[in-house]
Amino acid sequence: MEPKKKALAAALLALLWAGLAVWQWGTWKEPLRVPLTNVTGPASSGQRIQAKAGGLRVHLELLASARSEREGTFTAPRNIFSLSGPDQTLPMSSEAAQAAASGPTPEQALLEQASAVEVAQYRYLGFLRTGEGRTRRKEVAVLSKDEEVVVVRVGDRVEEHLVLKAITPDSVTIRDTGAKIDQTVPLSEEPSPQQ
Repeated sequence: MEPKKKALAAALLALLWAGLAVWQWGTWKEPLRVPLTNVTGPASSGQRIQAKAGGLRVHLELLASARSEREGTFTAPRNIFSLSGPDQTLPMSSEAAQAAASGPTPEQALLEQASAVEVAQYRYLGFLRTGEGRTRRKEVAVLSKDEEVVVVRVGDRVEEHLVLKAITPDSVTIRDTGAKIDQTVPLSEEPSPQQ
């Protein structure tokens, strides 16, 4: 399109818009202003139904009996968001903590003795630190049982029901997951027997 035709089309459109604006301005009327008045009338249908029914009623005797039922059957909820330990067991509940505080039962005493005998077969030979820096550093414990040497980290299974819980320079802590008992194995000072 030529520049003259473009300018002519733009001028016609501008003139058309100006004509529409003047026409709207001339025919525009100011809205009517009416003062507000307070008018009372019949109640709505929802309010009429409530008035006939007498309003809401609360049966206090049913509320009291339901409250006593709830209090009688209440048990402490289990925390499903609690973190499990490295041995994949959950923290003790309040009932289990009370049972543990009341003292060991004969069955628990036998489990503790069996666990102590089994863990006593292990000797703690030492530990290694692998990785660089504080965040990447992992400690690895070296244990021996009979003639077998086992290298484990915290959280690894020593046997099917024994999990390494902690490593220190002086000792390691092994947890028996079946009996839920922790046993400490001190660092072995004597050299292993050579054949």
